[in-house]
Amino acid sequence: MKILLSIAANEVRLKILFLLDMENELCPCDLADILRMSVPAVSQHIRKMKDVGVITARREGQTLYYSLNEADTDILNIIFKSIKQKRKVA
Repeated sequence: MKILLSIAANEVRLKILFLLDMENELCPCDLADILRMSVPAVSQHIRKMKDVGVITARREGQTLYYSLNEADTDILNIIFKSIKQKRKVA
């Protein structure tokens, strides 16, 4: 859990985790388009999350698709719910 929280502490990584939670699965090019970032920049964040096991990859042809590790979705949903509630108050 400590590793997950340190990963989610970065704003870009938190956004990536949120998008993966919303869409279930995305490729780096989709994430780059949504976040208006370069694919290499997104890939660096993905690598850090993949290295600690927060996300998993699936290959389809040349494209890698990333999704959340099911073991971490409960904790992430608590974080996302908290953020949504704070945005409603603000």
